[in-house]
Amino acid sequence: MSLEPSVKRVSRKIPLEDDPDDFVGYEVLIDFMKQRALHELEGDIIEIGAYMGRGTAKLAKFVQRYGKRVYAIDVFDPSLDKTMSKSGIKAGDVYEAFLQGRSMLEAYQESTRGFGNIVTIREDSKKVSFPEEQRFIFGFIDGCHQQAYVENDFHVIWPHLVSGGALGFHDYKFDDWPEVTKAAEKLIHAHKREISEAYEIEGKYNILSLLLIKR
Repeated sequence: MSLEPSVKRVSRKIPLEDDPDDFVGYEVLIDFMKQRALHELEGDIIEIGAYMGRGTAKLAKFVQRYGKRVYAIDVFDPSLDKTMSKSGIKAGDVYEAFLQGRSMLEAYQESTRGFGNIVTIREDSKKVSFPEEQRFIFGFIDGCHQQAYVENDFHVIWPHLVSGGALGFHDYKFDDWPEVTKAAEKLIHAHKREISEAYEIEGKYNILSLLLIKR
């Protein structure tokens, strides 16, 4: 009987002022990809939930020298995420607050301007699918924080993830969005035979991302 993969912790503190519009700390994710030499695998990168595009740009800058693309999926309308936090705050309101009156799409376009290797898919992730031949070396899920969406987003990426590739969930074990943790742990159990390793990556604001390595 296959056991659940043990989870290892990777920590690297990032100054909060490093990039105020990057709420993840994409440097830790890129460091992880470098250490695992994911850029040497065949395939592209995908993120679901691009927000203001700061992370999208960092990913694109990292892989452009290797001839790889970054697929970014987002509806770019913060009001559509009606996930309620444990404290009673709607996710869309949190996004709006950090935008400070800016258009989410315009902020994203400004961040990603000049990168020819970004493929922007302005669509609800539940309506997105890829051809069978599409391959990803890394995927990151930080879209709608409802359990049904997190599970959907996993299934958008996982079938196309190459062996040795990594898939990450942001806001893992974060009290405000418990459905992310619930979805991730359910998916780990369901796909445990397909997972070789799991890592908790500490980013900005001490928020964890869970990264799963595909067997």
